[in-house]
Amino acid sequence: MAVTILAILQLLSATAFGLLFLALLAAESMTLDVLTGSAVAGGGGGDLRGWALTVLMGGACVAELAAGILLLRMRQLGWTITMLLAGLGLASSIFLWWTQGATLAVPVMVQVLTVFYLNQRQVRVAFGISRRSAGDTLAPGRG
Repeated sequence: MAVTILAILQLLSATAFGLLFLALLAAESMTLDVLTGSAVAGGGGGDLRGWALTVLMGGACVAELAAGILLLRMRQLGWTITMLLAGLGLASSIFLWWTQGATLAVPVMVQVLTVFYLNQRQVRVAFGISRRSAGDTLAPGRG
């Protein structure tokens, strides 16, 4: 049940990133103004920051969509992508907090809970992810 909720959250994030991607494609300078809260110098199609953000949003949309679908199918790659996205999200949240003092409590909490849930033994086993302990390794000469 919780994996389904995580998959739905991934699909909702993919939708949000997809809408932002489309908004950036349709009206890049206006969308950047709204996102940054100020006018972006040299806006329009030639702005490197605008295109970089557009590509980033498109990539995030694809990654979140893939993670959501693969989580629903209980695939190991879905677990891996979700963990990577949660790690990147936490890293960017820490960076924003460190540089700008901005915190987004709800997304950070969702990411932390996602990491904790996906690392539970039963969930890792369900996704085919196992950790070998020091006692599980074969000694040389044993086969």
